[in-house]
Amino acid sequence: MMMKTAKKLIIIFACICLSFCIIAPATIAVIHSAVMRRYDYSDYNDNLYLTYNDVENEYPRKTISFKSGENTLTAYLYGETNSKGLIIVAPGHTDTNDIKLYEIRYFVDAGYSCICFDYTGCYTSEGSAFGGYSQAVYDLDALLTYVEADIGLSSRPVYLFGHSLGGYAVASVLSKGHSIKAAVSASGFDTPEEQWQYSISRYTGFLYPIIRPLNSLFINLKYGDDKSLSAVDGINSTDIPVLIISAENDSFYGGYSPIYSKRDRITNSNCTFILMDKENHNGHYDYFLTDAALEYQKSNPETNVDKELYMEHDASVMQMIIDFFDTQ
Repeated sequence: MMMKTAKKLIIIFACICLSFCIIAPATIAVIHSAVMRRYDYSDYNDNLYLTYNDVENEYPRKTISFKSGENTLTAYLYGETNSKGLIIVAPGHTDTNDIKLYEIRYFVDAGYSCICFDYTGCYTSEGSAFGGYSQAVYDLDALLTYVEADIGLSSRPVYLFGHSLGGYAVASVLSKGHSIKAAVSASGFDTPEEQWQYSISRYTGFLYPIIRPLNSLFINLKYGDDKSLSAVDGINSTDIPVLIISAENDSFYGGYSPIYSKRDRITNSNCTFILMDKENHNGHYDYFLTDAALEYQKSNPETNVDKELYMEHDASVMQMIIDFFDTQ
């Protein structure tokens, strides 16, 4: 009788384990698809953030179309006649090109031309979905190829700027062999594998050690070799000046940004590291913002929102980035 009961318990336990091994990867795949879906302007809160309609009279732009794989992507050129050089801005995950206007205007006012674009599956660009972290690198690579082939753009020195996913993309793309003068990577991660592992761990907590092998299986199936497409490797593939900016308490990474955390592995001698550790300005993005902006956000304005104040950038932080570009 005890033997039969033991066998039943073993069978039940085996069924539970098998179900878990099937359900967990499927759940991870569903979550990934939801996070890496297509994004449209219905996902963008134009009540809080700038759109081009808010600034078009002061900052005219030219529309650019280029191919990335099978999709046609859209980019916008600002300050077309500026002579200092061309800064290409890579957006963050889920960001539209519009929200980078807060930074773009600083660059244009400082004398640079500036291009910002929408990734595959995002906003003004084609694609049924964004798909995954490595897509940002392929899209930026395609844009750089377009710039190098364009007579009006190819003669300008090219600089890269990106935050978060954009910070990952501008560092990783350095391994693609383009002629880049300098790059600024703010709050960027190192690899798709590492970032997705951390993303799942944030939401599964103490269960993560059990889930991790199944998450690793999903990553291998989804990303293949792209899982190791590394920002650190991109930085090490070149000797151009690269500025790495990290916050001290970035909740997206559990502390320092992964690139900054791996600074002892970076062999590019022209790499500079800056840690943002000022109180209330030491998170994923808040170091770009003024005290007034953060206070205004806390007030939760609902109507007649001052979009400029809501995301008011710290002029000293932006000037630090511009000075870095100016001195290269």
